[in-house]
Amino acid sequence: MYNVKKRAGRILVHIILLILAVVTVIPFFFVVLISLGKNVIDTSVFFVKELTLDNYRRLFTETRFSNWLINSLLLAAVTMILAVIVVSLSACAFSRLRFQGRTKLFNFVLLIQVFPLTLSMVSIFRIFLALGLLNKIEGLIIVNSAFASAGLVLIAKGYFDTIPYSLDEAAMIDGANRFRILTKITLPLAKPMIAIVAIQSFVIAYNEYAIASTVMTQKLEAMPLAVGLQSMIEGQFGINWSVYCAGAVLGSIPMLVLFYSLQKYFIGGLTEGSVKA
Repeated sequence: MYNVKKRAGRILVHIILLILAVVTVIPFFFVVLISLGKNVIDTSVFFVKELTLDNYRRLFTETRFSNWLINSLLLAAVTMILAVIVVSLSACAFSRLRFQGRTKLFNFVLLIQVFPLTLSMVSIFRIFLALGLLNKIEGLIIVNSAFASAGLVLIAKGYFDTIPYSLDEAAMIDGANRFRILTKITLPLAKPMIAIVAIQSFVIAYNEYAIASTVMTQKLEAMPLAVGLQSMIEGQFGINWSVYCAGAVLGSIPMLVLFYSLQKYFIGGLTEGSVKA
């Protein structure tokens, strides 16, 4: 009787997972289908009458898609590198060191996450204007790195807390300094969490739209991908959705490659990092 219930439970779980997988895949499949359709002007269609690859050719010849993609890849890559460095050092400091004001500083980082992003848009725009960073990718790199790092420090600290401090003490007895302990012991053991930080920061910067749409409004070739694709449909009537969906399909490839290349660290990093977060 117990085995029957256990088997029924497993079947139910697999059915639920299958339904979730189908619900997740169908929208992406629909976008791919529209990207291959000819002159699709309405997203409510369920089938396209004619398939063609001409939409992908038009994407590169009639739009600035190449510039948008390069800008987003540069933005996301630099943000990822900065976030990994900042989060690794910050989380290690909060987890392994004891210094005055540590708790208050950590609470301040938490407060940044509580503060709504929409309320800071005016301030961000004024700062960009004062520093001459409007329509420049450098400004987006700074902002995205700051916001991504602030949120990921909270998760990373929980993972660093699971690494036994006795390893640090043993290394100190052997004469290792803090930097050597960090690079030779702590960071290698925190590879799953570093992978999580890399993935999350890349996705945050690559998909970010709210800030980018506010400070990147004039130079079409300097826009990141999210803002560039939005410029193809905003304020227009009868847009060719096939070209737009072709850009969405190609634009999603970098994130898929990054995720699947680091997926072996993904689950372990999230589950172990939540133990003491």
